[in-house]
Amino acid sequence: MTLKMNCNFKLLLLLGLIFLVTACDFIEAANTTEKVIYCYYGTWANYRNGNGKFEPSNINPFLCTHLSYTFFGLSVQGELTVLDPWLDLDSGLGNIRRTMALKDINPKLKVIAAIGGWNEGSVNYSNMAADPNKRQIFIKSVLQFLKAHQFDGLDMDWEYPAQRGGASADRVNFITLLKELKKSFAPYGYELITAVAASEYSAKISFNIPEISKYVDYINVMTYDFVTGYDPVLGFNAPLKGPGANNVEASIKYWLNQGAPASKLVLGLAMYGHTFRLANPNQVTAGSPSVGPGKSGPYTFQPGMLGYNEICETTTNWRYEWDDKYGVPYKYKNDQWIGYDDERSIALKIDLLKSLNLAGAMLWSIEMDDFRGICGKKYPLLSTINLKLGKDINELPSIPIPASTVSPSVGEGCPSEGLYANPKDCSRFYQCLKGVRFDFVCPPGLWYDAKSALCNWPQTVKCNVI
Repeated sequence: MTLKMNCNFKLLLLLGLIFLVTACDFIEAANTTEKVIYCYYGTWANYRNGNGKFEPSNINPFLCTHLSYTFFGLSVQGELTVLDPWLDLDSGLGNIRRTMALKDINPKLKVIAAIGGWNEGSVNYSNMAADPNKRQIFIKSVLQFLKAHQFDGLDMDWEYPAQRGGASADRVNFITLLKELKKSFAPYGYELITAVAASEYSAKISFNIPEISKYVDYINVMTYDFVTGYDPVLGFNAPLKGPGANNVEASIKYWLNQGAPASKLVLGLAMYGHTFRLANPNQVTAGSPSVGPGKSGPYTFQPGMLGYNEICETTTNWRYEWDDKYGVPYKYKNDQWIGYDDERSIALKIDLLKSLNLAGAMLWSIEMDDFRGICGKKYPLLSTINLKLGKDINELPSIPIPASTVSPSVGEGCPSEGLYANPKDCSRFYQCLKGVRFDFVCPPGLWYDAKSALCNWPQTVKCNVI
């Protein structure tokens, strides 16, 4: 009798433990949501030379949850307008269509149309937001555009309400615009996102933070450009920490303290740095005097800034230092100095993101990472973001996937994982992934180069057709 009771008790105890573990696992799973990895894509990089040229075929669609196609503009009449028809539309290079084809490879990827940006200024946006008729014209044009090109939402990147030619009423009118956009998007499931200035000084002028939070799905905080190469002293583009308000940690906490929910706040990360010319080559710490912007890079051609791909390619013999006070690195040589982000500093910023339970990370911009792997592995910064957010990038395709695809077939011609040239057509190749074959077609005029795993010009590719 005692033995039977002991057995029953042990059985009940074991079942209870199993239930408890299962319940805990369920609760943990319910509380765990995938973090956003929001990749801005500067489409003008198509026109860069050499290894800086960037096309949809260079994008690994598994490394981002969102891809923001930048930028579209706003007409005086209040309509969304295509700024580069030759690049974007099928009458030219068909870049929108080629980008959308990435969703055939990763159906979970969301491609967002971004309107605005620094070059657009504020005047047209201010006038549109103030006029009920123009707002409706704008919203109608947005809905038509998203549907026509199969975008998944809109990124409203007005830089910035009540600034740069805008009116003081913009702060209120911007909320009205977001509210009307959100309502019009609801039947279609479109996402509404906005990109905002990070600093307390600028945010106070432009944004009613609690009201913005009601109507957008995500708020991309541009926690970079705290200095430029034209400042009189050396400084960091995106310091993690440090004195004052002009750093990543202080800016994010300001947005949180002003009412932005962590579940909608996305931390901005810079894939570039700002460069300076030293006034004194012996004075190289932050705060030392500068006499102007540093030299431009071979791809971006902008004095005072270098993309990470330019940094890794052109500064290999510069002196490297880490600044503990600001949580970022810098490099210098002769009279040139750059403050930037590397894998170590990006990882620290993701630690901050996780400690505050933010919605995810945003990066500006994907084409400035080392996307070709010239300096080592491909996409080192974006890969660091993925790894720190718990994604096993070894399980993901690590090579650029061209834009147009054919339906997959199981097993056929797939001896092992990898990329293979099509022996019967120089413009085609296929990828084997977990036993499934995916066929791809290079953009018109290009052939597949098996050596570089890229679509290149025919004169650079040796083609042996069976």
